[in-house]
Amino acid sequence: MATTEIKMPQLSDTMSAGKIIRWLKKEGEKVSRGDILAEVETEKANLEIESFHSGTLLKIYAPDGVTAKVGEIICAIGEAGEALNISKPPPTKPNLIQASSSVDPQSESVDNLRSLKTPRVAPVVRDLPSTRANDADKFNGGSNVRLKISPLARKTAQVANLDLTRLTGSGPGGRIIKRDIESALSSPLPNQTKTISNHTAGLSASTDSGANQSAESLTPLSKMREVIARRMQESVTQAPHFYLTATIDMEEVIKLRETLIKDEKRFAGLGYNHFIVKACAYALVKEPTVNCAYRDGAIYSPGAVNIGIITAIDGGLLIPVVKNVDKLSLSDLLFETKALLERARSGKPLAADLSGGTFSISNMGMFDVENFTAIINPGQGGILAVGGIKEEPAAVAGEIKLRRRMKGTVSVDHRIIDGVMAAKFMRNFKDALENPALMFI
Repeated sequence: MATTEIKMPQLSDTMSAGKIIRWLKKEGEKVSRGDILAEVETEKANLEIESFHSGTLLKIYAPDGVTAKVGEIICAIGEAGEALNISKPPPTKPNLIQASSSVDPQSESVDNLRSLKTPRVAPVVRDLPSTRANDADKFNGGSNVRLKISPLARKTAQVANLDLTRLTGSGPGGRIIKRDIESALSSPLPNQTKTISNHTAGLSASTDSGANQSAESLTPLSKMREVIARRMQESVTQAPHFYLTATIDMEEVIKLRETLIKDEKRFAGLGYNHFIVKACAYALVKEPTVNCAYRDGAIYSPGAVNIGIITAIDGGLLIPVVKNVDKLSLSDLLFETKALLERARSGKPLAADLSGGTFSISNMGMFDVENFTAIINPGQGGILAVGGIKEEPAAVAGEIKLRRRMKGTVSVDHRIIDGVMAAKFMRNFKDALENPALMFI
């Protein structure tokens, strides 16, 4: 059989590179289709690489600890004793000292969920003689030491009271950049001060009473939080957001849920969010333009309704995706979402769990939030933000009655989705929840 080159797959929509945590198969070991080859650290979670080929694992080109970009060859499978003929050089393991200067910020992998607080490698310490004449020299390197430093790094160092003469930069030509300052703060070097005294006037009262001055601190972002920050900035910068809010009467959904949960075998754990996801799918089918996305100057129309459910985890967010929601029964939807969320919250999602989303939902009703707007997940055209169910007076058939109602706000990419399209989506979403039978016809 011909040698098969196994490349680093794209295990989630946002993945550009992955770090091999450990190989589960060894060189020379038999591999069957469906076997798990390796565990990989990606931007959001640890995921597994599955083999789609049978044979012998002839060679591992990306050993444990190596980061490979999507599409790079990581191993080869073929017949035992078969000669290798790999067309592309394998990735090489970076030197720890050089790693910070060779990382592409757009492809940097994120700490896995089990080690979100692991600090980065600290910049190299140089034993330089002190040349400072005054405190200001801490930030310009003294009269005899010329430091290359970015303005943002200089400002951050000043706030944190860091001695720059003891850092080696990882930027071009040894330039100190913001990443070096953050690394130093996460792994303090000898004689470096990490906290800052608070000198605001508001401290006078507590000082007079004998209390100690409070201290401020700078805590570097975890890599997961860096990715979230980068992608949210990308979304609000590139996609002009447009918002529409509607108030939905939830009385019929509440009655239907109360009836269905009596069937504990099929509907144990059924919540309002399951109806919200189903109603969203109904609205996307009715108004498919809101299920589209802007890609490379064109409108991308997916062939399915795959809804991501924004899920809070320690240190950040994951968006597990329920596939083909419009075709699922309510009991199947309950089963699928339960499994997805359990894997996400335990830090063990499957690769397929985090990819393929066409629209997202963020529900903060459990926190007693009434209304909010959400930022579109990059690569999608819209997101629905849902608040809590509130009892409030409403006009019903000419009378004022207490009704349990909920607010929902859709954010859409105005480059491809106009106000009328978003309004039709919200009208259909509202209709589905106020008349639940529509979702199951």
